[in-house]
Amino acid sequence: MTIQSPIYLSNLILFSLMLVTLFFSTRLIIYVLKRMWRKNKYKLIWTPISSVERRSNLSYEEFVRDYANIGKPVIITDSMKNWKAMTKWTIDFFRSEYSSTNFLVTDVRNQTQVDMTVAQYLDQMSADACDNFLYLRSLRISSNPKLYEDYKIPVYFPDWLQKLPQKLLIKYRLDLYDLYIGGKDTSIGLHSDILDSPAWVALIDGRKKIVLFTPDLIPDQKDILSYGKDETFNGDVENFPLYANANPVEVILEPGEIIYIPPKWWHHVKNLENSISMNANMINEWSSEIVYSCINQEYSTKGKILPLILEFPWLGRALFAMGLL
Repeated sequence: MTIQSPIYLSNLILFSLMLVTLFFSTRLIIYVLKRMWRKNKYKLIWTPISSVERRSNLSYEEFVRDYANIGKPVIITDSMKNWKAMTKWTIDFFRSEYSSTNFLVTDVRNQTQVDMTVAQYLDQMSADACDNFLYLRSLRISSNPKLYEDYKIPVYFPDWLQKLPQKLLIKYRLDLYDLYIGGKDTSIGLHSDILDSPAWVALIDGRKKIVLFTPDLIPDQKDILSYGKDETFNGDVENFPLYANANPVEVILEPGEIIYIPPKWWHHVKNLENSISMNANMINEWSSEIVYSCINQEYSTKGKILPLILEFPWLGRALFAMGLL
């Protein structure tokens, strides 16, 4: 009995290692197969539109079928009813809580930070004296956790990034939930969103005009720099011939509404009134392969690691805890 115990123990250890190896090998095979399936199912597609539908009482299944899966924008009118932010997030609130912060104002023409406190910006905004290209737009939700309880991510927008530690997201600039505060006539010009990811914009206060273009629009740098000068993008065809064949769709976003913008849709945003909004980008089942492809083009290593840690969040948490990420 005593002589056989070491043999029994070694066999048990060997069997356990075999089970662990089998488990992880199976998971890796499933991971590869799932990615192959997603690449075939969730290719970049878009649906030309003449207007953006407004929907209420929309189920998650309807959203995926009618909008996410076919690359079609939609405005959702009833997902913010119970948000504390709708009454709490006011100019006075941000003046009180963040007045001395001096690194949040951005010149959107060149994405540079402006030496101006939040209080100074809000004073200009209240006096209708804002520069049309200055925007308070870098107030990351992840850096201000006390704001978490003021909103709830709508069921339509699951986000795999939220499975990872916030400090990891901040380190790699993947904390993609922002507060935007802008004065009347301020503009965030023609752009598509970071990492080719889909976006949603929840309007707390004010009104926004959003001009949308399908992803087949490929502007060059002078087109992008022209924003704010020709908001319809159809006026100066001689200098910007690309827009001769473009079909922009314009919408007005009202307080309490959320607009979903599919991957790679170009859009121009202008505040018709002083406004406060929450903007978010996400990675999920129907957008992941599009985002991974974008990351791979610029950061090959990150493009290989990110899919793994989103598939196995425990791995990301462990590597981050050990200082390997």
